[in-house]
Amino acid sequence: MKPIIILCSTAALAAGCSIYKPYSRPDMKIETDSLYGQGVMAEDTVSIATLPWQELFTDPMLQALVREGLENNSDLGIARLRVKEAEATMLSSRLAYLPSVSLAPQGGLSSYDGAKASKTYTSAASAEWEIDLFGKLANAKREARAALEGSRAYRQAVQTQLIAAIANSYYNLLMLDCQLDISHRTANS
Repeated sequence: MKPIIILCSTAALAAGCSIYKPYSRPDMKIETDSLYGQGVMAEDTVSIATLPWQELFTDPMLQALVREGLENNSDLGIARLRVKEAEATMLSSRLAYLPSVSLAPQGGLSSYDGAKASKTYTSAASAEWEIDLFGKLANAKREARAALEGSRAYRQAVQTQLIAAIANSYYNLLMLDCQLDISHRTANS
């Protein structure tokens, strides 16, 4: 009776395991005139998004303000730290394929009732290596890569938003200065 129960439970556990199948995107027909069409991207080689902000904003005062904002903004600093964290996670997921070795040496000194001290030493060592049969390590690596790309995109979005906010405020101040100058000239007239 016991061999039958063991055989049935083993078969049930093995049936629950499946090998990871990679995702394949379904074929979809995309219009070339649409926003994401392939034909539009092939023709458009230069975009304002590909220009660095130094070429887009040539005013030296604005460039100095943007540099200061990029250096001192806490949200951008947090986004940079998230990128470093994701890079560390990516490195950890790559290193998971390697075997791990641990060594734990210990020593002790004990004495009872004034007797001569006795010294004891122990050393424990272990090694382990996980074989990626069902894709656990591969999926962890894919997840870490996706998290890294997401954090890089987040950092870029925060940086772009910060530069746009600084430039917008700068040009608004220039406009208000011009309006104030016009008001002073009107009042003098």
